[in-house]
Amino acid sequence: MTHIDNARNNGTPGAEPPKFSVNIIPTDQLRREDLGAMLKRYRRGEITPLIFGDDNRPEAAIIPFAAFVRLVKYDHAAHVRQEAASQAELSRRVQESDAVGEPGLTLEELGDELGGPARLIIRRVLDDDE
Repeated sequence: MTHIDNARNNGTPGAEPPKFSVNIIPTDQLRREDLGAMLKRYRRGEITPLIFGDDNRPEAAIIPFAAFVRLVKYDHAAHVRQEAASQAELSRRVQESDAVGEPGLTLEELGDELGGPARLIIRRVLDDDE
């Protein structure tokens, strides 16, 4: 049994899952029968993943397809929330700059300052204008 420390949360605040332990099947011991047995369990509604890898290090997991779909939806929703927050911050800074009558930053400079999704949003807007 290996303890998994979830210190890496991809930068999403509050997204850190609880610590947990898993049984890791060495890759060279994984058999076709194991996969068939897991599929039968998933069809019965069980959701325990089959985790395998080498050197007692988890490298891959087989999960029910419904769980995979939930993960994809969650990841997409997190991306949309991050992009919306970046757009809101971008709007706030533009309004703040306009309110004080300063010429402020160019859009490119603002995007570089904010980084990440904001930079991508600004580049899309500028590309659409060309």
